Amino acid sequence: MKYALIVDSVGCIPEQEYRSRQIKLLPLAVSFNDVKYMDTFEEKALLPIHQAKRIGVKSNSMSITPSADDVRTYLMKNIAPKYDVAIFQTAGQAYTPIYLSCKAVSDSIAADAKALRLKEGITTPFRMTSTETKTALAGQGLIVIYSDDLLQSGMSLTEFTPLIEDFKTLVKSFLVVRDAMYARHRQKLKGNKTVSFPVAILANALQVSPITLLQDSELTMLDVKTRGADNAIEKVLEYCIDRVGEALLAPLINISIAGDPASLTSLSSFKRLQTACDGAQVKLYIGVMTLAASIQIGPGAISVGIAPINQANAL
Repeated sequence: MKYALIVDSVGCIPEQEYRSRQIKLLPLAVSFNDVKYMDTFEEKALLPIHQAKRIGVKSNSMSITPSADDVRTYLMKNIAPKYDVAIFQTAGQAYTPIYLSCKAVSDSIAADAKALRLKEGITTPFRMTSTETKTALAGQGLIVIYSDDLLQSGMSLTEFTPLIEDFKTLVKSFLVVRDAMYARHRQKLKGNKTVSFPVAILANALQVSPITLLQDSELTMLDVKTRGADNAIEKVLEYCIDRVGEALLAPLINISIAGDPASLTSLSSFKRLQTACDGAQVKLYIGVMTLAASIQIGPGAISVGIAPINQANAL
């Protein structure tokens, strides 16, 4: 079975994994001050935008979800002529409605794909499946990487599909925000007014970096007291060290940063996490956040994806 795992760019996966695996990017368009860009996984393109601090409240940052027609065109051009199965693993609908675009296409593309493949001399049928991961950012990326590991091992789609449906509900995507005002701005756009303007102003004045958790479509505030982004990041990394010591449902951790990964790898807790992962044969991934993902949580933010057996959230 020749398959393509397709992820929208709200998911965070390091560039090297796109280049070495059967993972393909369906990019969202993004805009800053009405100038449109097409998202990418290439770090050399992403880093200058992050370093220039293009994402912010004043830049009117927004992402633009591909329509069903966009998804169809993408599949017919890039996937159907080369792969037998297209497996979409989309971000949760709270972050982008792209899952609905994919579902609209999955019910109607079979005949067109068959005709295209016959012209290319391909007689095997084309299949498309769509899964809403109910998460985003590094958690979504972790699901995609683990999915590729399973399929590369020879697992059939019959076994794979129910396993991932259960697994995705147990994946934690931690978010550390550097700019509380930006986070409030994004939540307000989605109709969430839980963070007031005075609270956000105070958080920024005190240099508080909120820690939130996205899991199974639920966003939970875990910590609003830690001052300093590095201290908040250290808390999340220490949590990961503890969970690696206990055991994980999947032997990998995925980290993404809206900036230079070197600012993370220099932290003492990151070095301890690397040592813990090496000892437990857990793969640690780190990469630069896509633009559509960083628009969700703001400049300089990080996301950490992990699937621990111990599901307790205490940091």
